[in-house]
Formats: sequence, structure tokens, C-alpha cells
Amino acid sequence: MPFGAFLDAFPTLMFVGAHLAFIAVGLWAIQRTKAAAPWAAGPLWLYVASQPVFLAFFGGLITMKLAVLTEQTLLVAAVAWLALGAVRGGRSA
Repeated sequence: MPFGAFLDAFPTLMFVGAHLAFIAVGLWAIQRTKAAAPWAAGPLWLYVASQPVFLAFFGGLITMKLAVLTEQTLLVAAVAWLALGAVRGGRSA
């Protein structure tokens, strides 16, 4: 049994709730960031956009592999965008 298989015992709605909470945290982070570092809000939108991908998986629309690949691609893009913005002194990349 692969590690983490115990999570299969939890109801799907728990995971849906977690991803809805992640969206809420992302939106909160965008609001908090706008005043201090408005250039960083753009990359944070990529994080928010990554979460409905998992909701599509839990809704049976896509596979878990596609959900993870899409989410990780968006997060890598956000990390690169943030790093480029930081290197450029806070200007959007």
C-alpha cells in the first residue's frame, strides 16, 4: 500500500472544502499584497487559478495526474514570476 492511501478513507467533500479554503487564502493574500507589493498580486492569481483544477478532478472531469501537472505548472510559473519581479526590484516581469 503506497504511503497516503489512508486518505482514501476521508470523504471527497473534505478535500473539496480544503481546496475552497485554499482559494479563500489565495484571495486574502492577493488583497493583503496589493498595497505593499502590487506587482506580486499577479503571480498569486496563478495560485488561485490552480485550485479549481483540483475541484475539476473531484468532480470527475479530469484525472489526478492532469490535475497535479496543471497545478504544479501554474505554481512553477508563479514562483518564476515572483522571482523575476523580486530581481527587477518589484516591477512586474
